[in-house]
Amino acid sequence: MKTLKLITLCMLLLSASCKDDDDNVAPVDQLPPPTQTGEGTFACLINGEVFTPDRFGQGVPRAFYQNVNFAFTLSISASQRGDVPIMRSINFGGIDVNPIEEGQTYELIEFASGNFFAEYRLGGGLFLNTSPNPSSPGRLTITNFDPENFIISGTFEFTVLDDEGNEIRITEGRFDLRYTT
Repeated sequence: MKTLKLITLCMLLLSASCKDDDDNVAPVDQLPPPTQTGEGTFACLINGEVFTPDRFGQGVPRAFYQNVNFAFTLSISASQRGDVPIMRSINFGGIDVNPIEEGQTYELIEFASGNFFAEYRLGGGLFLNTSPNPSSPGRLTITNFDPENFIISGTFEFTVLDDEGNEIRITEGRFDLRYTT
């Protein structure tokens, strides 16, 4: 009887120590699904790690689109504080550009008039901007643009370099936001 109890105890301990790798979900599968109805979503992978912004305060995803004398400005941004006191922010858009068109893909080059740009910010002010290298620009694709309901949706990806020249890859980006003017 003692032997049976000992064997049962050992089997229970062994089965409890086994890890079930079937529960591991790929990072891209942890992102919210792409939508086009102004759901307020924004997410991407940063070097393969999930980035979803804070849902309150300054981190809430925002979109701004304005026409001033036929020069359009677009800004889409979101921030995440995370578990450490270092805020991470993503911002992209265009300054003094042509009107946004649904179905178009725009190259994210540099923060300058007439261009589309992207930036990744760490903490209180370290800016890691997309490289103005035309051979490897980032991309912003507008999948839905609804000026009647003020909805803009799309995908994005870009790469920045840190101060030591290491690449930080922002991939699988998606957003579905209501914009202000």
